[in-house]
Amino acid sequence: MPVTVDVRDPEAGAAALDEVFADLLRVDELFSTYRAGSEVSRIDRGELRPEDASADVRLVLDLCERYERATRGWFSARAGGRLDPSGLVKGWAVDRACAILERHGARNYLVDAGGDVAARGHAGAGLPWRVGIRHPVRRTMVARVVLASDLAVATSGTYEKGAHVLDPRTGLPATDVVSMTVVGSDIVEADVHATAALAMGRSGLELIEDLDGYEAYAIFPDLRASWTSGFDALCEPADAG
Repeated sequence: MPVTVDVRDPEAGAAALDEVFADLLRVDELFSTYRAGSEVSRIDRGELRPEDASADVRLVLDLCERYERATRGWFSARAGGRLDPSGLVKGWAVDRACAILERHGARNYLVDAGGDVAARGHAGAGLPWRVGIRHPVRRTMVARVVLASDLAVATSGTYEKGAHVLDPRTGLPATDVVSMTVVGSDIVEADVHATAALAMGRSGLELIEDLDGYEAYAIFPDLRASWTSGFDALCEPADAG
C-alpha cells in the first residue's frame, strides 16, 4: 500500500524516515496475509502456535481479541474463518511510525498508510493538516476535508480491494456502506472502529456516535452520505474550494 510521511520539523532528519520505513517493512513481514512465510500466515495454517509467535504478533492478537469484545463482535480478525488482523495492524503500524518520529524530535508531521492518517501539530504557520476523504467514484475528488491537528483519520472502504470487509455474523462481504471514515485522537481506535462500523452497515454510525471523542462519515452505494453529530465541526465547510 502507498505510505506517505510528511515531516515539517527540520530536527527530524533522514534517519527518522529510514527508521520508520524499516519498521513498516518489518510489520509487513510479520503480518502480511499475502506472504506465505509471515507469522500470521503460519498461524493461520496451523504451523505456528499464537503463544509461540513474536512479542509484536502476540500483542496484536491480544488487541484484536480486546476490540472484538469491545465492538460486540463487529470487529473480528477471523470474520471469514481465516486469520486477518489487517483491520488493526495498519493503524497500529502508523502509531509505531508516530512514536519513532517523535523520538527523533518531530512534532509537526503526517503519516498516511493506505488511508489511515495520523496528523500531529500543524502543517505550517498554525495551519491544520487537510485530510481529504476520497470520493468513492470520482477518483480525483474528495467528499469532505477534515482539518486535523493531533487527530487520526481512518477510512475503511471498497476503493482499492472491493468489498473485502466481511460481516462477522454471516461471513459475507459487507456492502451496505462503500466508505466509512472515523476521526478521533487514536489511530488504532479509529482504524478498528472504521472496520467494525463498515461491517455493521448503515447502523455503524450509531456505534461511533456512542464512542466518546470520535466522529464518523459514511458514504452509501447510492453515493449519499451521512455522518455523526459532531463530524461537521471537524471539517472544512462542504462548499469550500
